[in-house]
Order: sequence, then C-alpha cells, then structure tokens
Amino acid sequence: MPTKTRIPEPLDVYLRTASGDKSISLAAYIEGGRPLVTPEALKALRALGPTLRTRVEALADSPQLKRRIEMLILFLEETAGRSTTDAAVRDVAFALLYFLKGYDRVPDSIPEIGLLDDTIIATTVMQWHQAVLSAHWRQRGRSWPDGL
Repeated sequence: MPTKTRIPEPLDVYLRTASGDKSISLAAYIEGGRPLVTPEALKALRALGPTLRTRVEALADSPQLKRRIEMLILFLEETAGRSTTDAAVRDVAFALLYFLKGYDRVPDSIPEIGLLDDTIIATTVMQWHQAVLSAHWRQRGRSWPDGL
C-alpha cells in the first residue's frame, strides 16, 4: 500500500498556525518558515506536483498569480539537486506550500481578495530572489518577464 505524501509536521504546523497570526508581517512569516523547509519537505512538495499543478490550473481569475506560481514551480523543478541551504530554493518551496496548503490569512473563497495573501507571498519571494531567478532563466535561454 503506497504511503501518503506528507509535509513534515513542524512545517505543516507552522503553515497552519502562523498563517493566522496577523501580528507578524508576511515577510517575517516567510523568513520564519524558511528553516522548516527541509530536504523531506522538498521531496514531499515535489511529490505533490500534480496536486499543485491542478490548483494552478484553477486560477482563471488571477493570471498574474498563475504566471508567478508557474515560474516558481519551474524553478523548483529545475533546481531539484540544489542544496536546501539555498535561501531561494527554500523560500520558493515555502511560497508554493503556502499556496498549495490553503491555510491562508485571507481565505481564497473571498471574492476579489481571496488570493491577495498568496500573491503577496509569491511576489515577495520573487523580489527577494530576483537575481537568482532571473540568472536561472537566462542560463536556460529564457528572458525574464517584465512586470514581475
């Protein structure tokens, strides 16, 4: 019988409990989650790839968030052998897990603003690591899109 893919407990608890703590900024929230992204968490996230892609496909009303999440997924897939001490890899994984897990500060079901927190987290990670991400893109012959 196959085992169910699980995010390591400390990270899952952090995603579940700290996301509701509105007293910390989203930047501090990301930074607090970074050390919890372990090799096991990355392995679990990669195993959850089909579920993540299904969730991304459902983003019909948010094309910019969809594009950002797709870029983060591609980066994570293409850096599969990279060290988990790399802040860019850990932050990208954290942003994807936040999007996937749905323990949101703003519930996704709220019309027009439900994906705001997901967008802010994805955007923050992309801004923090723009040099790494854009260099990765250039190394693969792609141009970094304007406006991200």
